[in-house]
Amino acid sequence: MENVTRTYIESFDIENLWGYKNLHWENVNPDVNILVGINGSGKTTLLDVINAYYNDDAKELKKFQGKITGTPLSTNSYTVTYLRSFDSPVPDKRKSESPLMQELNNIVFQNKEGLSFFNYRMKMLDYKDKADEIQNNIDLLFSIVNAMFSDTRKTIDISKGNNSALVFHQAGKTINLEQLSSGEKQLLLILLKVFLLEKQPAIVLMDEPEISLHIRWQREIIDRLRQLNPHCQLIISTHSPSIFSSGWGDKAIYMEDIMK
Repeated sequence: MENVTRTYIESFDIENLWGYKNLHWENVNPDVNILVGINGSGKTTLLDVINAYYNDDAKELKKFQGKITGTPLSTNSYTVTYLRSFDSPVPDKRKSESPLMQELNNIVFQNKEGLSFFNYRMKMLDYKDKADEIQNNIDLLFSIVNAMFSDTRKTIDISKGNNSALVFHQAGKTINLEQLSSGEKQLLLILLKVFLLEKQPAIVLMDEPEISLHIRWQREIIDRLRQLNPHCQLIISTHSPSIFSSGWGDKAIYMEDIMK
């Protein structure tokens, strides 16, 4: 499974964006790209366009008007994943009804798309020759989650009474996912989505992850995602220096340099 063909976005161009802007982005880094710029500089728009372009979303692309060209991706199974931050639920809304909680449940439990922790774990039954590898990958995920949750001494586990339900333990008590803070849920969702790419080549788009991540998580998030999937190309928009303070400063892309 480690014999993976690496194919990534190498360049991306938008002519006449919004009717008056041109974007020309060459030499896109194959591993990490951190988009930096003031509000209104086009960071989120660029992520939106990339996502729509590679997912063939013609309706979404019409909003941007301009002529768009990007590196053709050679593999049919190539995945573009867009990780957006969810707003915190309003106080009077049940946590179980929040969009964030619904998305987290969808990625943990069995679903029609098949992309869930439950479905991944069940592969051990269908592919017995891969059982050890699958378990090792789950162990890696759990070690990363535990390291990032270490300040609160929460540790992740699989519920004994529910198929592949994820729970946390803290000071001898069991905590279900609904009891996690909004930030903890969003971090867990990000880690799970990248984990479920199964170390296959993928483009992962992240829009201002600092909205939901505290400072230590911001410093660690790139390294942790690269641990989970060293074959993914990360394109992240941010206002936070903490995102690239841990050795990723040379991956900063200033919007003023690529958008004229």
